Amino acid sequence: MEMGTRWWIPPLWLFACAIIQASLIPAVGFRVVRPDLVLDTVVIWAVTRGAREALPWGLMGGLMLDLVSGTPFGTLSLVLVIVAFLASAGDINLFPNALWLPMVTVFVATFVHAVILLIVLRSLGIPNDWWLDTLRTVTAPTAVVNVVTTPLVYWVVRKFTDNDRSRIQMRFGRL
Repeated sequence: MEMGTRWWIPPLWLFACAIIQASLIPAVGFRVVRPDLVLDTVVIWAVTRGAREALPWGLMGGLMLDLVSGTPFGTLSLVLVIVAFLASAGDINLFPNALWLPMVTVFVATFVHAVILLIVLRSLGIPNDWWLDTLRTVTAPTAVVNVVTTPLVYWVVRKFTDNDRSRIQMRFGRL
């Protein structure tokens, strides 16, 4: 994190995302398909800031989700750290201010997250013989919803990471 970012804002944001994702959104009526705000945040951080800063976000976000979800503790932390590393693409970011790159990465990362989660759950002895059904009926719609929520999450994340010397405006980039 840069000096301009207050240390308490990222954990607070991830905690709020985890609570909203795990309790508020299902209570409103989204049962199967709902946005994964923590995944959105971690992937956006990885794309815009690189692995060095994204890995702690993945760990923090995963721990917060582990606390409020029914999965074995540590599962989502492991999965989000792996996704953060993969989404950072070796810290190469040719388009740091382009909104389309996080959107595309969030879409792909949603599938990567689901596959890794299914593998980890299977390795823990939790049966999941419905891989293709899960990817088709849950993960694909979730990926679309995640892409739809990406501009809002991107704006929030960029808002609390901007400082006076590097004002970055959200825009659609060009190749």
